[in-house]
Amino acid sequence: MREMMLRFQFDEKKGVEAMTYIASRWPDVTAFFAAKILFFAEKYHLNRYARPIVADTFIAMPNGPVPSTIYDFIKGRLHNAGDPEAVTKAFSVAQAPWPRVNALRDADTSVLSASDIECLDEAIQFCRGRNFGALSTLTHQERSWLEAPANGVMDYEAMIDQDNPARHEIIEEAREFAVYGVL
Repeated sequence: MREMMLRFQFDEKKGVEAMTYIASRWPDVTAFFAAKILFFAEKYHLNRYARPIVADTFIAMPNGPVPSTIYDFIKGRLHNAGDPEAVTKAFSVAQAPWPRVNALRDADTSVLSASDIECLDEAIQFCRGRNFGALSTLTHQERSWLEAPANGVMDYEAMIDQDNPARHEIIEEAREFAVYGVL
């Protein structure tokens, strides 16, 4: 039997900067594509460096993983934001016909590590080359999405590839990071 679900404390500052970074490199990015970029970036980073980038809670939605807090920010729901003004000054969202995000400033890359940026760039490139249906289908093949209840929380441990030779060590290290938050 597996231990408790692997979860982290969301890092709002890194979340805002990661979303700003994505929107600055993909103007008019839709909420769908932004969510998938963040999912794949988190997965890449967790598999390589044993920690997530922003540590949002991903929900297994019908069209794939959605980072719940950042999605709330995109939808203009800032009631749980520690610094709502930081969100509204970082990126704007046109809501019609579906949410599209644009950066209002350059991302503060001093908040993001070189490895964070590496994984964000890789995820942007990966997602940019796919359409909605293809990307949704790909995420539906992810173990973390398959194992989560419908519209339920996804387990970060399930994002660690089964064939990753360092899987056991990554899980141990990630559990330590989870206690202290994102580093």
